[in-house]
Amino acid sequence: MTTEINQLVARIKQATDYQTNKRILREKIQSDLHFTLSGGLFKATPELIAFLNLYDLYEMVIEDTYQNPIKVNRIAMLELAKQHYQMAMNAWHIQHEELKRARKV
Repeated sequence: MTTEINQLVARIKQATDYQTNKRILREKIQSDLHFTLSGGLFKATPELIAFLNLYDLYEMVIEDTYQNPIKVNRIAMLELAKQHYQMAMNAWHIQHEELKRARKV
């Protein structure tokens, strides 16, 4: 009975550690999505990428994360946002897979 309880406690601890590590990893990746351009700080999100794709202007004014209006080159910002987003998502995926593997061990 004691071994069963110890095994159950170990599994609960492992699951809790996994959820905690998963949350910490997500928070880290969220900070990795930030990039600077034209003196502003922006967060690369699917919404921002879609917004930039929608317009055909060369220059536009966008609100940064600090609620400042920043004039940016739309094409440069779109490329930078896509690069940051994809790098962060790839890193997140790799690290999440490692967490899942460690959980199964």
